[in-house]
Amino acid sequence: MDNNDSSTHQDYLDNPANQRQASSALGWLLLYSTAMFTLPFAAFYSTRYCLTHYLHIDGFPNTCGSVVAAVLVVNMIILLYALRGYEDAKEDDNTPPEEEREHDGKDESKKSK
Repeated sequence: MDNNDSSTHQDYLDNPANQRQASSALGWLLLYSTAMFTLPFAAFYSTRYCLTHYLHIDGFPNTCGSVVAAVLVVNMIILLYALRGYEDAKEDDNTPPEEEREHDGKDESKKSK
């Protein structure tokens, strides 16, 4: 990599919009990771409690219902994470990079002269 390429790459990394996007992505990853760790446990034990105390279901059906609830929560979190990634990718496709916007503006000003 020559000096010009490394300078361009460093400018890209130092761009506040890119830093904001990276920190936003890390924040969402942290949120979904935390949800993936805590919510299935909460679903399992709350379902187990409800089945035992309110519906008086014990034994294997209680365990099966609790596991199904935890699995559904995990799948819901994965679905929401994938949808978030899809929306972010669609948003990135719709907004042109800053360099292209600058070039478009320069080309138009040259054409008008």
